[in-house]
Amino acid sequence: MTPACYKLFAYAVDKVTPRDVWDFSPNDPGFPGYVREFTAILKSRKLPKDADFDITETIGLTMWGDAETEKDPDRFRRFRVFTNSVAVALCAGPDGVPLTMAANYPCIRLLEDAHALGDEQLLRLLYPVFGDLFARLETDGWSNREAPLLLLGQLILALMGYGSPNDVPTLAATLVKLGSVANDHVPADFLWNCTNFDQLHAEWKRFVGIAFPENSPIEDVALLRDTLL
Repeated sequence: MTPACYKLFAYAVDKVTPRDVWDFSPNDPGFPGYVREFTAILKSRKLPKDADFDITETIGLTMWGDAETEKDPDRFRRFRVFTNSVAVALCAGPDGVPLTMAANYPCIRLLEDAHALGDEQLLRLLYPVFGDLFARLETDGWSNREAPLLLLGQLILALMGYGSPNDVPTLAATLVKLGSVANDHVPADFLWNCTNFDQLHAEWKRFVGIAFPENSPIEDVALLRDTLL
């Protein structure tokens, strides 16, 4: 686990309780295992060594929850930040992305939940995490085609003021180059077709609309906005 991922995990752990794990773990036959695993992670403040079924299933099922229909949307979002902090730490770890996980999903959910919570500290913590994941995914033969979306996440955060504004031109130029590489494989939709895990692309696009200025003086930022939207 990288230092940035640990800081995110430690911050997430501080915002949840065992009651949150009980209230918001997925309600299906695997519920006892989900509660057991994430209560243990919460109490120990240690990440699991292995991405076993109860862990990945909790992360995956929670990913698709609708926060606004939960009895306490903010508590649910905090729980999902916790589960997704475990997800990104696993993705950035030595074993890489678990086979049952799409790296861009926990990342966009983290961005969505942090933004909905209005948690600026959490948004700032995400910036280096996305950078670490981008670097890790670039060398991962299973998930390397998702890497451009992690760079897009960094650019979104920088444009929103949660990363260094000095990084914006370099991030944008690199993303344009990577998008062109992706197009060599899938000649449509710029980087949106860089991965088959596309069920949350609408949420990525929503944040492009939020973060990217309509008339940026930075040529690559303007190009990206026009292309991605």
